[in-house]
Amino acid sequence: MVSGNIGRGVRTEEIGERRRVVITGLGAVTAAGLRTDDFWAALCEGRVCISRLTAFSAPRAAAAGQVPDSWAGPSGAPPWLLTRMDRASQLALDAAIQAQTDARIEFNQQNAFVVGAVTGIAHPGAGDGWTRLGSGLAGASLGLDVAGPVLTVSTGGASGLAAVVLAAQLIRSGVVRAALAIGAEAPLRSEVWQAYESSGLLDPSDDLRAQRPFDADRAGMILGEGAAALMLEDRQLATQRGVHVYAEIAGEAMTAGPMGDGLGPTDVEIARRATGEAMLGGEVSPSDIDVIVAAGLGSEPGDERETDIVERAFGRRTLDMYAATVSPNVGYAVGASGALSAVAAAQIVNQRKIPPHATLAELDTACRLGFVPEQIEDRIVGAATAAYGAHGQNAALVLLPHVAETGDELQVLAN
Repeated sequence: MVSGNIGRGVRTEEIGERRRVVITGLGAVTAAGLRTDDFWAALCEGRVCISRLTAFSAPRAAAAGQVPDSWAGPSGAPPWLLTRMDRASQLALDAAIQAQTDARIEFNQQNAFVVGAVTGIAHPGAGDGWTRLGSGLAGASLGLDVAGPVLTVSTGGASGLAAVVLAAQLIRSGVVRAALAIGAEAPLRSEVWQAYESSGLLDPSDDLRAQRPFDADRAGMILGEGAAALMLEDRQLATQRGVHVYAEIAGEAMTAGPMGDGLGPTDVEIARRATGEAMLGGEVSPSDIDVIVAAGLGSEPGDERETDIVERAFGRRTLDMYAATVSPNVGYAVGASGALSAVAAAQIVNQRKIPPHATLAELDTACRLGFVPEQIEDRIVGAATAAYGAHGQNAALVLLPHVAETGDELQVLAN
């Protein structure tokens, strides 16, 4: 790994200048496999990675997005640490290790205090499930040696993307120079599954291709487990280190309003404002966005509401935009879903590839978004994604390709 001098750089920020944030590392553990490449390959191939639910004895046959049985926990983590962590925490740590390794950055007792981490989860485990999420991250001599702010947020389905937004804002504010943003969820537990089942949100069949967001025949969601992590850095630090940059975070925002039941225009407009504020903050117009990575809940009202939000945010541009979604491939991973969408958006911008909708048969006439039947490559200027909590929390992210600029070749000063 490249250690780098995170604490100081050659150039200084101008007073009042908006700090720029880039993505330098990605990590993912999903039903598609144990690595980011597995997740991205499944998206590009249109591969459905749903299986029969075996995580617990459900009262009926059901399908789920389950992490493969070959997963043995975070690589290199000592057993004593793993005993302190529940399944969601271990998934989070694994994804974080991947993102840190991908970014070729190392934290130590000298630079750990300018590094932060934010983890989003909708359903933390019983007992100290909230605090366990930081066990593998926090401390200047423990886990990943993150000694700056280590936070856990829970905003329902918006949790994972809210973590990305907050991590980016920690860097923009100058509190830290690098931050891990993580979304994790392990909802394949009896009490969580039963809650979704009793609310009527789950598809009633055991069809492995039943996660069909925006399809005319959709009948509910299939729950999935997993985690995604993004390594965010101050652009100045990343370019000085000379590492690969997947994308630049042009803008990010969060809003909150009434419960997202789609009954009003009020809650839809507040959700729309999150995307609007993200574009405004980055001085990005709808014409700069070519791809929307949709949350893809899979319920009839949920998908219609999301379509309404997108159309309000992008206006006529919606007719010319591509759309993608990850839930048909790995299930709807609740708190991890927004972070998984952010990983997909970063790869879309980086590789200029638009993955297909894996299960779409007939697009609902009320959900006219630009999904493609097979992977295509095209000129991509920007991508946007948003996530929504059931109780009115919203998060939005806008990504642009990273472009090299004069001065980027400057090297970090030695300690």
